[in-house]
Amino acid sequence: MSTTDSTAGAVGAAQAAQESGGTVVTVTGEISPAALGVVLPHEHLLSDYATPHDTAESWAAVGRARPTAAGWQPYQAPLTMELLGDIGVGAAVNRDNWRLHDEELAAAEAAALRRAGGGTLVDATAPGLGRRPAALRRVAEATGLRLVMGSGRYHPAWPAGPADLSAERLAEEIVCDLTEGVRGVRAGIIGHLAALDPTAPAERAVLVAAAQASASTGAAISLSRSADAATQQRVLDVLAAEGADLARVAVGHCDGLAPRPDDLEPLLERGVFVQFDQLGRLPSVHSVSDDQDVAAAVLELAGRGHAARVLLSQDVSTKAQLLAYGGGGYGFVLTQFVPYLRMLGADDALVTTLTVDNPRRLLTLTHRRAAS
Repeated sequence: MSTTDSTAGAVGAAQAAQESGGTVVTVTGEISPAALGVVLPHEHLLSDYATPHDTAESWAAVGRARPTAAGWQPYQAPLTMELLGDIGVGAAVNRDNWRLHDEELAAAEAAALRRAGGGTLVDATAPGLGRRPAALRRVAEATGLRLVMGSGRYHPAWPAGPADLSAERLAEEIVCDLTEGVRGVRAGIIGHLAALDPTAPAERAVLVAAAQASASTGAAISLSRSADAATQQRVLDVLAAEGADLARVAVGHCDGLAPRPDDLEPLLERGVFVQFDQLGRLPSVHSVSDDQDVAAAVLELAGRGHAARVLLSQDVSTKAQLLAYGGGGYGFVLTQFVPYLRMLGADDALVTTLTVDNPRRLLTLTHRRAAS
């Protein structure tokens, strides 16, 4: 028996239960979950992740190290071929690299994913970070790729917001984004949220708002894994206490735990999705895992019966990751990682579970307010 045969029946039953009467909200309207095809659950087509301000405090607030005097000129320069090597291995940062503004380029890169066999991409860009709803709709219409738009607040300091952020007001904004949208372009998922600290009032408000909006609409929540396990459990406690269904939560950036699959068990015990979404990146001295580690972890988790709680993506959010700049593009999972999984022994059932069934369950809404 393969590693996925034992879970196939349970996964199928869960899918049938969740998708009965369910729908998925894309930027071009609601569709049947069955129409999604292969899904990338955490990407960015149009976004701006440049640090909001150039003060030491603003860089620290978003968890980044401000460039030294020697690194300031490369940071401010346009992205060029000469910079790509240092950027790829983490030896330099570049403001232009963090900005995905070109709609035509986004459409070309999305079309390449479509040709590779992709059906749906989740643009997990939160408002204030370069999200462009109308442009996403145009890209979807031009390429035939189904796009699901993110919502909510990424982090109180990114972009800069009020220190006394109201959870109630933010929850209302998220619900409006999900049910009414921006000029009719609706979000279909909450997040992506940063790794937030529930003991910090402004960050806790973001979590509370996300949980309340999820409970109200049925939308899933996508968030980053916390740096330590105890904080992560407190984050999940807050979400659950405010009404979120943890089975509708994807905890991303789990790649760093791939060499130690046992460390993922506390997350899986809470019922969340474990998301490996850093695939296709160059190894460097700063890397704590690589794609081979993730592939081994995926097979190990599947063997333990957790295949139905694993998601795969790339979190493309920089120019250097695009095909046009020599990166793997949005198709890396399909063109390189999945074939590698198959070489290691993954069968069709496991591949379908990871790339079709699991993200479909994540995105399927089974209850929500009526859209205006």
